[in-house]
Parts: sequence; C-alpha cells; structure tokens
Amino acid sequence: MKVIRVGHIAVAAEQLDAIQAVLGDLLQMPLLRTRRFDSGTEMAMYEAGNLHVEVLHNPSPNSLPGQHVQEKNGSGFFHICLEVDDFDGAVTELMAKGVKLHPQSPRKGESGGKVVFLDPTTTGGLLIELTQADDAHPH
Repeated sequence: MKVIRVGHIAVAAEQLDAIQAVLGDLLQMPLLRTRRFDSGTEMAMYEAGNLHVEVLHNPSPNSLPGQHVQEKNGSGFFHICLEVDDFDGAVTELMAKGVKLHPQSPRKGESGGKVVFLDPTTTGGLLIELTQADDAHPH
C-alpha cells in the first residue's frame, strides 16, 4: 500500500452557512461543488491550492458529522482522506494488521468511487478515509 496524496480534509460543521461564510467569503476559497446525500448530510467542497476542504453538516445525532459535532461541542476537524494506489489491497493489508473498518464502510464516496472509513478505535483516535487515487492528479 502506498499513500499517493491527501485527497481532502473534512470539517464537521455545526452550522453549514457559518463555515461557508468563513471559507468562501472571508478566505475567498473557491467553492467547487455542493451536494446533499441520501443520509441528509450536506456537503460543500472548497479548493485550497492542491488540497480540498470538505465541509459536512447533518444535525442528526445518528449521522457521523452530527455525532462529531455533539462530541466536540461544535464544529471542527472531522477526518482526513488519503488516496492510495491500490484500494482493495490497502483495505486487506490494514485489516491484516488489526485495523477495523467503521461500521458504515465501505461505501460509495462523494465522487462516486469506493471509500472506506477506518475505525478510530484502531487508528489512535483519528477518523481516516481511504479512497483510490485518481490518475488525473499528479503524484
């Protein structure tokens, strides 16, 4: 397994419009796209040079962003997405090393490809998302 690059960092937002005002209006980061998932989670993706910042909002305590906001008492860093050279191989390798998958993984990601979230209890408390590297990005 080889990590190719950081695909994005994600922020769980208590109030989506407040974070969008900071990233878009105050910092003038370009808004790449927005989306509402079937789960009810709203997403806004911003460009920060060669890195993307994903903002996720879902007030439901049954959603991952909602749980995070409640646990942290507000908005904050949520997860890091790493692009790997061999998605299936990486998952197999990590599971063989004792890493557990988050119960809501694997699944289809925002861009349509497979993603997997690693259970933070087996990654030092970090929520890590893995996805297949996109050959369109320089390595």
